[in-house]
Amino acid sequence: MGSATNRNPARRLDDASSLAGLPEFRPRLTVVLVFLTLMVAVVGWRIARDTGARRVDVLAREAIGLFDAVPSAAAVAAPPDAAEAEKRFGDFAGVPIGFPRDDVDFVPVEVRRETFANRPAASLRFRYAGERYLLVVSARDRLLGTPSVAAFPEGSFVSGERDGRSFVLWEREGASCIVVSNVDVTLAFDLVRRLFT
Repeated sequence: MGSATNRNPARRLDDASSLAGLPEFRPRLTVVLVFLTLMVAVVGWRIARDTGARRVDVLAREAIGLFDAVPSAAAVAAPPDAAEAEKRFGDFAGVPIGFPRDDVDFVPVEVRRETFANRPAASLRFRYAGERYLLVVSARDRLLGTPSVAAFPEGSFVSGERDGRSFVLWEREGASCIVVSNVDVTLAFDLVRRLFT
């Protein structure tokens, strides 16, 4: 009598299984799936990384455009004092930001409502030690869409230079803030840390 074992190769593929109950291991299919998974992960990571860089670039360009705009004639004729500028700025921004009242180098020039990143914002033109600066603040939920999402971790700064202007972008207390100036980016960053954080 013959053996009862199945020696037909065609039937063996249908019956074979691994210990976990999965079909037989197929190395070619596994290599292709691993390669496709890695490719999708790399493309997704690059898209996410580039989106953040583009957003900062757009915000910096818009803030530089506001910085280059000519202040109103009324603001140049009668600049507000620091207390009045702080009150008006807080009303426009919806976020309290304190200005240095006892620093003689800090001179507010103009407080205005602005449209920044297609959202309402407040801007303050000021001089510090004779150099021109612009501070733009928008409530985070207005600028980024939802109050729980931050463009970058709290306490972090993004700084750079574009078109001969330096900028420092940061988030604090529910607001996105950017300072633009003609000075070197290290001086602008130092000013932001001393006056606004």
